[in-house]
Amino acid sequence: MHVTWAGHAALFVNVANRTLLLDPWFHEPVFAGAWFRYPPTPFPDASTMPKPDFVCLSHTHADHAGLETLEQLRKDQQVLAVDFPSGAMRRRLERAGLLNVTWLTPYETREVSPGLEVTFVPHDAGWEVTSIVVQGEGTTLYHGNDNTLSIEAYREVTKRLGPVDVAFLPYAGASSYPTNFDGDEATLGRRCDEKKAEGLQRFLDGLEGLRPSEAAPFASSWALLEPDEVWKNFADRYTAPETLARAMAFAHERDCHLLHLEPGDEWSPETGGLNRGLTSRWPSTQEGVRRYADLERSRVKAAIAAARRPEHEVPALDPLFRAFFEHDVPRSFARHEPFDGAFGFRGGASTWTVHFQAGRVHQIEAGLSAAAPEVLALSASELFDVLVGESSWEDVWYGYRLHVTKRPDSGYARAFWELLLGVDPDLVKARRAGAAP
Repeated sequence: MHVTWAGHAALFVNVANRTLLLDPWFHEPVFAGAWFRYPPTPFPDASTMPKPDFVCLSHTHADHAGLETLEQLRKDQQVLAVDFPSGAMRRRLERAGLLNVTWLTPYETREVSPGLEVTFVPHDAGWEVTSIVVQGEGTTLYHGNDNTLSIEAYREVTKRLGPVDVAFLPYAGASSYPTNFDGDEATLGRRCDEKKAEGLQRFLDGLEGLRPSEAAPFASSWALLEPDEVWKNFADRYTAPETLARAMAFAHERDCHLLHLEPGDEWSPETGGLNRGLTSRWPSTQEGVRRYADLERSRVKAAIAAARRPEHEVPALDPLFRAFFEHDVPRSFARHEPFDGAFGFRGGASTWTVHFQAGRVHQIEAGLSAAAPEVLALSASELFDVLVGESSWEDVWYGYRLHVTKRPDSGYARAFWELLLGVDPDLVKARRAGAAP
């Protein structure tokens, strides 16, 4: 087995006389024009890489299986993926014109070619994301992407599939929290430190549960390049070198060798990690990102303009807001654990409070209620784009576009955020066009 890290969560794997491309990301920016690949990958588009025999997709996030990226693949490309209950992956591949798809069920091990097996590992809380395990030539590779599991769930992987030789594990979360949340400097600093620690713990949990022979932190090769956003890079997430330094003793105690890999670097069981130095000019620092942003200023400005609609006049938002929460949200709500809670929303000058109650239809109230511990705010035009399916809550949340006022005594409402981020904009547009109920 020979592995080339193509940047972020993309791996190119040569094994058993076949090639696999895992979670490609070629088109940028993603998430409402916010994320660019950093360090700049040596493989900027599909034409710069060998043609893979198989493309494996873990989930539908734009930095793992974005529509514009998938459209760069040849139409007869053999794709391996899981058909999630929402149908989002199936719709994504159909829109990209990729119909040569092998659908696997979670934990189904499929021999896709003689001596080459692929298994998709589900999230233990039911989220629509999977890890990818590739086995061939006596070697097992674990590709963790965004699928952060509990220690017990990681242990289940080795129980079912055997020891892991090399694990590529996530180590840093990304979202509007905490840099787009209200709070003084001390509060922001505390929240950033907590988020960094949470990201590191995810990496340590992977080491503890999988006990791989070798492991590398990955899936965080991106940056915000807008001038006013650069300061947020690495404010709330450790860099890979920082993660390695903090995890070194922990890994040593578990007989795991840690790998410091950068985009373009390679790995094989015979050689271990091979550092090619293809991105050595671009360190994971705010200074490095700022220098790259300055160098790429014209391209970045044009790319953001193409990805993000400018502020625009919008019709009355109230009917759209109510239709979104009365029709689009319940379809996702049915797939999630019921919960209680009130949440405020602001779009320009318009405000609402949505009251969720387990087992009952949620209620929408004009104005902001004191019962809402969080208020989510967007400009009127950005909220309009979300409500009509031109954008999504996922875009504005991961794209650092959403501003949140949070009451100090309120905790993290996981069920609410899972619900909101799970609404598929394709279904929103289909409903508005009359093609869906």
